[in-house]
Amino acid sequence: MAETLHYDVAIIGAGPAGLAAAEDIVAAGKTVVLIEKYLWGGTCPNYGCDPKKILLAAVEAKEHVEFLSGDGVDGQVAINWESLMGRKMRFTEAIPEKTVHSLDANGIAHVYGAVHFINLDTVVVHGDEDVEVQATDWILTVGQRPAELDIPGAELTIDSETFLRLPAMPEDVVIIGGGYIAVEFASIAAAAGAQVHLVVRGSELLTGFDEAFVDTLLDQLDDRGIRVYFNTEVTEVAKTDDGLNATLSFGSTLPTKLVLRAVGRVGNNDTLALENAGVEDDIHGINVDEFLRTSNPHIYAAGDVANTSRPRITTVGYYEARYAASVILGHDEPITYPAVPVVVYGTPKLAAVGVPTQYAEADGYSVRDIDMTNWFTYYRTGEPAARAKVVLDANKKLVGATVLSAYADELINYFTEAINNKDGYQAIRDRLYAYPTPASDLEYFF
Repeated sequence: MAETLHYDVAIIGAGPAGLAAAEDIVAAGKTVVLIEKYLWGGTCPNYGCDPKKILLAAVEAKEHVEFLSGDGVDGQVAINWESLMGRKMRFTEAIPEKTVHSLDANGIAHVYGAVHFINLDTVVVHGDEDVEVQATDWILTVGQRPAELDIPGAELTIDSETFLRLPAMPEDVVIIGGGYIAVEFASIAAAAGAQVHLVVRGSELLTGFDEAFVDTLLDQLDDRGIRVYFNTEVTEVAKTDDGLNATLSFGSTLPTKLVLRAVGRVGNNDTLALENAGVEDDIHGINVDEFLRTSNPHIYAAGDVANTSRPRITTVGYYEARYAASVILGHDEPITYPAVPVVVYGTPKLAAVGVPTQYAEADGYSVRDIDMTNWFTYYRTGEPAARAKVVLDANKKLVGATVLSAYADELINYFTEAINNKDGYQAIRDRLYAYPTPASDLEYFF
């Protein structure tokens, strides 16, 4: 018979969300255990946003040189993929051990293995030895995984995790998808020397972002040699003597060395036998109420696996998990969210926060569309395209923004703070920022 361990709170999923919740719970004096079946630390630091940005750093350095070519910089630079991947691996390979060390240092128990519920408050963890874990309250932060393709030859494709540990960059890459990951990895692969074909099933790239800015981004991707095929599907992938053939829905075939599928993500809720715990879920994730409680009042869900209307990104998962922990510890107010910025780390970057610019005027807001390309901040680096749109309410308070530029990920954070603080022109103008910087440009957006 498996040993049974008892805790006040058990958390399934040891990514940023689960780790944050565990720290708050143990700090409040309750016993807590983290259960993980894959890599300690979760998606973001191991095979998600962090390693992606390590690769992107080399892309950015290369582009900065190219932007100034003939205007102060001579010569060419190239990405050494093997060396860059070695740098990335030195970071990611240390994450699981560092995470476990941190858990031990903070007095947080941890159990490793595949897990599923056997009743309302107990799971079995299949590790080196089977262990039962029983807890009064639970937080599920199990995240998502890359969606599969249902086509002949799907097993010949790779997902984002495999891309992030490629030992060499192939000379030709087909990427299936039109979302964040597809655009980001297309940008990285092209900068590393690959001919990239981006196959998009629908008629739009990056659905939900301002269409005018997406069109500008498309122009920039085209300038970098990335070919985009709209209203097209890959219907089959087959081996050849030289690599792979990707057959397209209009009958053409793309010879290639690698096919990356970036067709969305699915929740890991389907691995937990939630029906045994009385937890309702569907294809959108685990259903939760305004307290992030599931249909079992002692089980909460947070982050990518929770069926909410918020973006499924690391910061939201972290925020929701800490909120769920606070409810377990006695907080009795429904969850409210601050403004949530999102970023596509392409070349250039595209970021947005608050009221969507494409719907703002119809909702009674005013929108300023600003070409920043000739502003000093962007002129000095030679950036070819820099744009912003800001959304203002009737009182000239900032309520939304979209930015396209190499600095979009930084600038969007200033806009997020302004939205959360309900700032207008006067408040922004009266602050002192280092000059000249993207921050010191803020007053010019009003």
